Amino acid sequence: MWNSGARILIAIGLCLTICFSWGCMGSSAYRLWYRNQWLEDEQFRPSLHARVEELTELRKQAAGMSEAEQAQAAAKLAQALAEDPSPLYRAEVARTLGVLAVPAATEALRQAVRDEEPSVRIAVCAAWGKRGSEEAVPVLADVVSTDADLDVRTAATRELSNHRTPAAVATLGQALEDPDPALQHRAMLSLQAVTGKDFGNSVPAWRQFVREGQAQPVETPSVAERLRSLF
Repeated sequence: MWNSGARILIAIGLCLTICFSWGCMGSSAYRLWYRNQWLEDEQFRPSLHARVEELTELRKQAAGMSEAEQAQAAAKLAQALAEDPSPLYRAEVARTLGVLAVPAATEALRQAVRDEEPSVRIAVCAAWGKRGSEEAVPVLADVVSTDADLDVRTAATRELSNHRTPAAVATLGQALEDPDPALQHRAMLSLQAVTGKDFGNSVPAWRQFVREGQAQPVETPSVAERLRSLF
């Protein structure tokens, strides 16, 4: 059996070992080793930051690319959107596909509205907001009607403000039936942008407008009337 003195020496030795290990990890030599390992890993696969930077650069160059070049880029991005494990990267891919005006990009975005991550689906909605109304409105309408995530439905409702068509108005009218006040408010803002009308925050007035094409003007009480209502 060890006596108490031996136990104390063993405990001190363990403490010194732990402290030494932490000191090594915090040393400049350890940091240099860690950076070298990171650089070696990046030689086999670019870091997430580097890949996102590539997408940012691609979006800047998209307008000057030929149709064939856009189609080639869209094919690669479509595969990444379907297979890449990083939601952040998939969201950036969706934003990039939004600026490529080729069928492969359209089809990839059509599939991506079912991505498992809400953040990716929100980015997909933003991409559809930049595309033509004939293609975009049915997709965004489906998201507003069926997506289980409130933030995604709100994003689709926001992007419909870019499409001034009767179908967009009808979809925004459906959004007014959602019980969530935030989504109703977003629908009213989008209706203002699409129609040029302004019925304030009156959900009943906007509903009437969507149904009948007209609504009673919303009367705003004067300051005197507001003061009288307080007494």
